[in-house]
Amino acid sequence: MRRIIVWIFPLLALSFNATADDKAELQGLFAAVSTLNQEQQALFQQFQMLQELRRANDRAFYATQLRPPQYTGEVPNYSDIIQAQRDAARRGEELAQQTDQLYAQYNEIGAKKTLLQQRIFELTLSK
Repeated sequence: MRRIIVWIFPLLALSFNATADDKAELQGLFAAVSTLNQEQQALFQQFQMLQELRRANDRAFYATQLRPPQYTGEVPNYSDIIQAQRDAARRGEELAQQTDQLYAQYNEIGAKKTLLQQRIFELTLSK
């Protein structure tokens, strides 16, 4: 976020030299970059939540493998334990796929934003 702000302020200063048409285009470009920043931020927050869910799932999965179950008077069924481990592994795979999708969307937005920033830079340099 700070890197973007560092880019925008010098470009804003240069944009005062642009023509009226360029100024209108610049305003639209700045609005688009702002919208993309918000979308990226939302995706990043979703990504962080999914990462934490993956960590919690991994801890639960390995806890069942490394520690013997706590006996409460009844012996656990072997097939139930195996099913719980499979479910945890499946959840982990699903969460991994979701984080990969979010990461791809985040990078796609970043590429769009880079193109807009390049156009902003071009407009500010052409007087």
